[in-house]
Amino acid sequence: MASSSREQEAGGFLRSSLPSPPASSVSSPSAARPILLQPRSRPLRSGSSKESDFINHVERKLLAISRRYENRFSATLSEEANPDVEGRGYKNIGEEIRDLDPVVDLIWVSGTPSLQIAFLLTIALTVMTSLPCFPFMPRPTFQLLQKLDLMFASLLKGASAETGELLPGSETGRSKLSTTEKVRMRGIVERTRIAVVEAASKDGSLADVSTVTQSRMTDTEDDFNMTTEDEDMDVVEDESSHRRWEMDIARVYERTIMELGMALDVADPGNDGWAP
Repeated sequence: MASSSREQEAGGFLRSSLPSPPASSVSSPSAARPILLQPRSRPLRSGSSKESDFINHVERKLLAISRRYENRFSATLSEEANPDVEGRGYKNIGEEIRDLDPVVDLIWVSGTPSLQIAFLLTIALTVMTSLPCFPFMPRPTFQLLQKLDLMFASLLKGASAETGELLPGSETGRSKLSTTEKVRMRGIVERTRIAVVEAASKDGSLADVSTVTQSRMTDTEDDFNMTTEDEDMDVVEDESSHRRWEMDIARVYERTIMELGMALDVADPGNDGWAP
């Protein structure tokens, strides 16, 4: 216990071990996967060289991701010509999310609400924009959206959505988001939920599920001699996967929606609608 406490107090930009969230906060097996890293104990000082270096680093990373997204249609040609080119286009949304995920973690660990809010909203918008442009890949998409959901809900509460601990810079337990930022977040959240439904509804959109199924069927020669019972089991597993993804679709940004509803109701009691 003492060791765990020291790791949490250390803060900084190092990964620390955190306890699993309580069972009451986990609504599905997939909800347990995205665990937020321990943020710095204090926000970066405004105007400091550390803050400037951090902003420049994150902006460079996001610019590189944006360039690879813009080059997505030439991904195959670029890779064939020079597979080591860093800026080749993305072939699927999983590659983009793989680049975005460590940037999201870094932003969160900064423990600086003003930077977290601005950069995370930009990344959430990037994910929303990318969804219609690639075949839908449920696993990486839901993992990143669940992580963003936890972060947004935490920022709205001024405390961790997982542990209840106050966030750095939110010692009063109040949100640092302005009403304008909350309205912008609401718009992104709503449009992302629609984009996920539309992407998942496309024929053959569950790309990673079908890939897993195909790889399982071609692992050995014996798989070509599957019995009717084996085939029935595959159908049951695939149907179970589809049901799980459907449940995850319904949970996209669910914590953020709850916190936004309460926050905006307090800010504007006369506004019953969700339209900006």
